[in-house]
Amino acid sequence: MGSDKQSGSPLLGTLKMERVRTILTHTPYPHEHSRHIMTAVIIGCLFFISSDNMHTLIHKLDSNIKWWSMYVCLIGFFYFFSSPFLGRTIQPSYSNFNRWYVAWICFASLYHLPSFQSMGVDMRMNLSLFLTIYFSSVLFITAFHIIFIGLWYIGLVARMAGTRPGIWTIVQNCTVISIACCVFYSHCGNLAVPKSESFDKSSDPSLLAFLKNENGTTWISNFLFMNELKDQICSSWFAPVGSATDYPLLSKWVIYGELVCSGSCAGPSDEISPLYSLWATFVGLYIANFVVERSTGWALTHLSPVSEEEKLRKHMKPDFLDMVPWYSGTSADLFKTAFDLMVSVTLFVGRFDMRMMQAAMKSTTDETRNDDVLYDYFNEREDLWFDFVADTGDGGNSSYTVARLLAQPSIQTVIGGSMHTLPRGNLLVIGGDLAYPNPSSFTYERRFFGPFEYAMQPPRWYKAEHIAVDKPEVPPGVSKMKKYDGPQCFIIPGNHDWFDGLHTFMRYICHKSWLGGWFLPQKKSYFALQLPKGWWIFGLDLALHGDIDVYQFKFFAELCRNKLCRLERTTL
Repeated sequence: MGSDKQSGSPLLGTLKMERVRTILTHTPYPHEHSRHIMTAVIIGCLFFISSDNMHTLIHKLDSNIKWWSMYVCLIGFFYFFSSPFLGRTIQPSYSNFNRWYVAWICFASLYHLPSFQSMGVDMRMNLSLFLTIYFSSVLFITAFHIIFIGLWYIGLVARMAGTRPGIWTIVQNCTVISIACCVFYSHCGNLAVPKSESFDKSSDPSLLAFLKNENGTTWISNFLFMNELKDQICSSWFAPVGSATDYPLLSKWVIYGELVCSGSCAGPSDEISPLYSLWATFVGLYIANFVVERSTGWALTHLSPVSEEEKLRKHMKPDFLDMVPWYSGTSADLFKTAFDLMVSVTLFVGRFDMRMMQAAMKSTTDETRNDDVLYDYFNEREDLWFDFVADTGDGGNSSYTVARLLAQPSIQTVIGGSMHTLPRGNLLVIGGDLAYPNPSSFTYERRFFGPFEYAMQPPRWYKAEHIAVDKPEVPPGVSKMKKYDGPQCFIIPGNHDWFDGLHTFMRYICHKSWLGGWFLPQKKSYFALQLPKGWWIFGLDLALHGDIDVYQFKFFAELCRNKLCRLERTTL
């Protein structure tokens, strides 16, 4: 065992194969067949297109150099802009829109530039042939997977075969196969050039004139070599595999019929079309790769760890929305937010103010005894720790991280060179804008309540659909609020919470009793908290215009006149 570890050079000893595989591929071994075949098809397309259009491209290069430069700059700009989003997890409501939005702008910009054909590059493709091959490939590969899954179900193939491929994988492979066949048909035709034929300069008049003007240059020698190589590939690499009489069954299933003869045959040739041979080769490679990948080697030895890891990741993944990507191209959210703001200012403020409705429904006329907005039971404690956060509306990992820290029983931090332990706050004050971009049941539950509930779970008797009629609904075993020792939460509405006239805020904050593990005794959108040591917290509801209504002003004015002493301090 020891000799095995020491064998090999030091360089090979430090080079781990798993690291090499990670560098070469975006996913761990085994490699994805579709990615390699796509690379091969792209290289083949570029080769065929360049070999057939090189002389025209060079002839028009002087007049079109500015357009080619614009193509390069535009494509480079859009790649630079969209590169942060490539390979990331896509969420339907935002990132998908961002991807299509950027793609639409890119294609719209490229559409207004001159076409490739006018600049000397002919990228012709037979659309009917593409659709025929594409749908044939989809049907054939889908039928293969159905048969293979059936064999797995009855136990005739390995257990890994039961892993069904994604629809996107099948569509991607069929698209690549169709493009490869169409490019071959466009540049080689449905025939094979006899090997005795060589590249003839006089076959193309425009090419002949081009050669007379530029004879002897390096470009010409390279161009002749590319055309000879292309003819060699068409005549040798993609030559017919045999006669249709050799394969009676296949002779009835040939795409585009039999091989087209270029005049050297007395009658129609019975050789199998090279187009069909190419299609059958690609489909056969896909089937062989699928069978081998799921029946032998790495797939079987690494089946259980990968499966368990995926199950654990799916089980532990929290079910809340990602952060709101304000500046990632989703300008629709910005426009929608601005529109909601204009509607809210016009409709609600000045015509219907929820704060006035709250004042009209108060239980007493004595502002100093109004338990709906005055909470003085904190005053009897020896000491009190409270936390403050604001603008939690982005949601996602950022809100969850903050909520997780707030939920910790204690956190340690270095202050003045020494370690201090800070306990969890008895009181949590949140300063508005609970869910972006606008208040709704969906955004409140998935962007605000979700991260806080994952950070600290509510009690086991809590029900999300429960509406508190008579707040505060103290937990079982607690007779009065002053005896409750758990963390409590009070929330101030922000301008985003007012976009619907404070309706969602009242429903989820003033008529529910729990935000995760924090108790919610709050009844109104504004409040006053009397803390120990002569401290007060005034939570003001400033709506959309940054002012307070007359009833709210009256409450705080009378509270200051009758309750606050000259030496007491207030936090607004």
